[in-house]
Amino acid sequence: MKIMTILFALFLQTHLSAKQQKDSLDQLLEKFSTDLKVLKKEKQILGLTAGIVKDNELIWSKGYGFVDSDRTVKMTADTPLWIASVSKTFVGLAFLKLESEGLIKLSDQASSTPRFNDLCEWLSSTTIPFAKGLECESKITIQNILNHQVNGVPGTQFMYNPIMYSRLSRYLEHKLGLGVDAVEGRHNYLAKAIDRIILSPAGMSRTMSSQWDKEKAMVYFDMAGGHAVIDGNYQSKVRPERHIAGGAGVVSTVNDLAKYDMALSGGLVVDKEIRNKLFTPAKFNNGDDSPYGFGWYVQTHKNKKLVWHSGWDPEAGYSALLLKVPEENITFIVLANTEGIWWNNALDKAEVHKSDFANIFLDTFVFDQKNQTN
Repeated sequence: MKIMTILFALFLQTHLSAKQQKDSLDQLLEKFSTDLKVLKKEKQILGLTAGIVKDNELIWSKGYGFVDSDRTVKMTADTPLWIASVSKTFVGLAFLKLESEGLIKLSDQASSTPRFNDLCEWLSSTTIPFAKGLECESKITIQNILNHQVNGVPGTQFMYNPIMYSRLSRYLEHKLGLGVDAVEGRHNYLAKAIDRIILSPAGMSRTMSSQWDKEKAMVYFDMAGGHAVIDGNYQSKVRPERHIAGGAGVVSTVNDLAKYDMALSGGLVVDKEIRNKLFTPAKFNNGDDSPYGFGWYVQTHKNKKLVWHSGWDPEAGYSALLLKVPEENITFIVLANTEGIWWNNALDKAEVHKSDFANIFLDTFVFDQKNQTN
């Protein structure tokens, strides 16, 4: 009888502990949801959708506000949005996978793509920030572009350069597709590669790798329009209708991006070797770490490794953030149909800790040791 009493006590203790953990997590999520709503109002965001993946499981997702300025359609975690530069994470993964399949070489010279030099010379002649230090006569490789190491002597410094990233689809179309003249206005080779390598294995049925994918017509139809905030009022922006060039192009939902995150962690889309390349700082020519590599920022903040990418498209009226904390096996995803998530991250640094949205997530689930969810 004494043994049975002890076993029952141990069972009860374990059961209560699990319940207490769940209650604690529910309280954290409720507080976090309240903080998000406050921040949404402060940033004048029309519609916001967010989710959290913990230990390879979607533990929470929710929509706030509205899809449209008339406030007739509510935002949900299944509402598709233009994710802007978060698309670069898909592109970096696709290029690494294509190289592992022996289809391309990241050491290829970007100038081997027809008319690349024309673009480079035009950009270098402008006052656009991305032109700073650009040396078109230098041997810029595809890997340099993927790692944002094209300004100055290639491979020696990091500077975010989305214009150069936008040439990546042309490289693939030249090497494996129908040629650079066929890259625009169609579901091009890069889009199809993302479908094959990522979307299909991960089961991302509410994501389109380009807006020319006829099979995902309902995703385009359901896509939330972007908005500008003018004198406190929301003004609809022209919906982007673009092929994927490299820098942007993917439309997705929070719930589908959670599937993407889980597929990455679970090995559904890439093996461990490629995943390590994605989440490890790229190197400069001298062997030092860069804050960016293959479509992801990588930084350390308060002794925690943060892997992330933001999205910001002021012309179309969208913003986004996908933030991973590998050590805690937790990921935060947030999308909006206004610019409010953006925080003016420097072009030459990784500083997600300056994001208000990142901070409320990190302070709630990562840095407050009393609030650990694991």
